[in-house]
Amino acid sequence: MSRWFLTIGGTLLLIFAGAYAWMGGFRTPQLELVTTQQPIFVAGRYYKGIPDKEFGKLFAEANELYRKGTIKGVLGNIYYNDADTEGEEIEAFIGVVVPDTTRQQLPIGYRYRAFAAGQRVLRARVKANFMLAPGLLHPALKKEAEARKLKLRNVFVEQFPEDAPAEMLVTVAP
Repeated sequence: MSRWFLTIGGTLLLIFAGAYAWMGGFRTPQLELVTTQQPIFVAGRYYKGIPDKEFGKLFAEANELYRKGTIKGVLGNIYYNDADTEGEEIEAFIGVVVPDTTRQQLPIGYRYRAFAAGQRVLRARVKANFMLAPGLLHPALKKEAEARKLKLRNVFVEQFPEDAPAEMLVTVAP
């Protein structure tokens, strides 16, 4: 009987590991220190508080608007703090990164926010599913900043294009 459990458990483990690898979970992020050349515009909604169901609904709503083509761009967010541990308050703007602020009308409740050009940032990129990418990119940024002795300003921008690597930027103190 225990042989069957081991066989079934091993098979399930291989299936999960295969799916994780297929989604990009084992890929290594590429990191570089750059200056942003253009502003990044995000159409979305602001959230401040302990992450809860409402926070999750903002992601689901942005994803739905993106999938339906109501907002054209790529899924993306701006975080204004670095809430590492569960239970900490988060301040974020959740939505869709858009090419500019003049080409489309936003749904009710949505606003634009901009991440200015000319900022020195540490950028991480990885070809991975948007559900896995933050877990790969965020720790890589922190580790790289520590290795380079960079002081982070804790403003993060995430972008999750379907046809290009996921990207996370974090501002760096001068």
